[in-house]
This record gives sequence, C-alpha cells and structure tokens, in this order.
Amino acid sequence: MNLIFKFKNAFKEKRLIKTLKKKVYPYFKGFFHFFSYKKIRIEIIISQQKPIDKSDLPLAKRIFNSFKLMKDEQNHRSQLYKPSSLWQSQIDESYHFLIDSYKRDDLEQFLYFLQNFGNWNKFLGVESQGLIKKYNKNFLLNNFLKYEIFKGQLNLWKYFNKDRDVKDAALPKYGNQIGALVENNFVVIGSFSNHIYSDILKNYLEENRTIMELGGGYGKFAYYILKKIKNFTYIDLDIPETLTLASYFLSKCFPENRNFFYGEAEFNKDIETNYDLIFLPPWEIEKINENTINLSINKNSLGEMDPLAAKNYLEHIHRTSKYFFSMNHEYFRNHFSDGKKSLINKEYNLDGKYIELIRYPDLGHLIYENNKIDYDNNIFFYLFKKR
Repeated sequence: MNLIFKFKNAFKEKRLIKTLKKKVYPYFKGFFHFFSYKKIRIEIIISQQKPIDKSDLPLAKRIFNSFKLMKDEQNHRSQLYKPSSLWQSQIDESYHFLIDSYKRDDLEQFLYFLQNFGNWNKFLGVESQGLIKKYNKNFLLNNFLKYEIFKGQLNLWKYFNKDRDVKDAALPKYGNQIGALVENNFVVIGSFSNHIYSDILKNYLEENRTIMELGGGYGKFAYYILKKIKNFTYIDLDIPETLTLASYFLSKCFPENRNFFYGEAEFNKDIETNYDLIFLPPWEIEKINENTINLSINKNSLGEMDPLAAKNYLEHIHRTSKYFFSMNHEYFRNHFSDGKKSLINKEYNLDGKYIELIRYPDLGHLIYENNKIDYDNNIFFYLFKKR
C-alpha cells in the first residue's frame, strides 16, 4: 500500500517519469561499471552483529541509568518534548529491542544494542544501513553503490579538499557500523559531506566553543566537528532512544574527555563549565542560559516535528545561540496524522532575529542518490548569525 501511495503521490506532483528513471538508472550504471576500469578500490563493509564486549559495561551502565530515568520522566513532560507521530512510529517499530531492555532492566541486552546499532536489522533513522544492505545483494546495484554513490561523494569531497588524504574523513566503527573502505579508510555515505560542513563551521567557533545540537543522531556530525577543535563543550539534546546512541558513540570516540549523562547530577551552569560531552533529554533546553551557546545545530529533525514543538525549540535556539546551522526541508512539508504540517526552512528565522549568512542545497542529498544533480532535492542548509 505504501508503494502505491508513493506512485500516486509522484503522479500527482508530476514527477512520476523522473521517479521511474531514478529507479532504473542505478541498474544501467551498475552494468556499465562492471566493464569499466577502476582507478580506486572501494570495498563495501557489512559485518555481522557481534556478541557484547563486557569491557564496555561500566560505560553502558551509566548510559542505561540515564536512559531509564529519561523514559520514566518522559510521559510527565510537555507534549512539546515528545516524539512526533512520525518518529514515534519509528521508535515503536525499530527500537523495540532497546525498549525491551528497559522494561526487563537488562543491562547486557542494552549494551548489545549499543555495540550493534550501526548494523541493526531495522532502520533506526540515523544512517543508511538499509540502502547499503539492499544494494549489496545485487551485483549491478553493488557496483552502483561503490562507484557512483560512494565514489560520487568522494569526488565531491576531493573538489573541496584536493591536497588532503581520505583518512581525514574516516569514521570510527563504534556501534559496528557498515559502510565502505575507501583507500583503506572506513566511511559511511554521509562521511564526506559531514566533513565538508565541519570544515565550514569550525571557522565560526570562537573563544567560547560551546556547541548545542538538537537531535544529533548517533553523533556522526559532532565527531567531525569536535575532532578539529580543542577545549569544547558539546551538548546533545535528543529523545532518549537516539541519545543513547550518541552517548555511546561519542564517549568511545573521545575517551579522554569528560562526559555527563542526564541524572548523574542536576544540570546547571557548573555542569556546562566542567564537562566536555553532555547528553540531555530535550526538555533540559529550558535550563540553558541566554547567549551561552556559540553554535546551535539541527539536521533533519525540525522538519519532522509537530510545528508547535519545532517553534518551541527555535525560540530556545534564538534565546541561547549566537550562530545557528540548520539543514532541513526547503519546499515540501511533512504531513502528520492529526492534519498538521511541518515547518520549512524559511519559517525558522523567528521575527528576523538572525542574519542569514549562507543558504545552499545540501551537498550530500544534492547528488547522493544517482551521483548527478537532483533538482527535486528538498534539503537546504542555512547558517544564521544573531543580530
């Protein structure tokens, strides 16, 4: 039924022919690459889920205690801080194993999820595992995945970084990630575009290097930014399920940095001053003081929220932050089951409080599906500065 709906919607929006061409094109190009000379070796990496490494149990216990507290409190918090109907369906379907560990109070089951989320058998909404697994099953699509999608993103990155080694864009595999080895460096599809954006944003991180990210996924973008700078404070505000992923991934990436998990103390200015990595549920944004954040970041989640919830977050971002980086929907809105529609980019600069410094199509989405410019791309990024 979902497929029929997609075809009807594409026909209604007069993009059915384009959609069909996109579906056929990967097979054609994959066949072409079967005969072409490969100047660069790309190997798709799909590992099996691994048994738990119990050396991570102390870290997992801290994250688990925080997760349980957030879940206990979540129902008593404002509706503004609860997942939209789109995300709640995702959680119910794909995070069932994690929720079950909470209900059973099973730390080892919880750790198993953390150590294997990058290779989970259901779409978690934070990475493209499903696409990689699907394309890897067909030799034509596998060729397309390697030499159009991954190599296309690599070529885009090299356009920005002609004299740099690909190892600069490599990503740690904590969480048992799947992706590709490019020149013997592990990357995921979004590695190259995230690395480009991190280079841009590091220029706006001044003496106060306090970064707040709303909905940071498992921490991929944060990793690329934080590894370029020193003496940072990174605050991740997210729903409990995805916050656990970032809590684990970033703590493993930066083991020498001081981390704070919700519930270990009352969050206040002293916590912000004394810790480097801070992981909080979304309602804690109300405790962040005015004009204390150098850079706020949101990628792909404001456009998936109830409009009232999105506006609430935007008001807090405007209240707290000097710079605001947003990557969200430019033209098309999400429609929710209650009849509401999501906000789009042009509605994020509330009352003109920010100056628009940059507006540009997201580089990753612009070419990622077929390695050529997609003029139907709906994702743009903005950089704002407070007046």
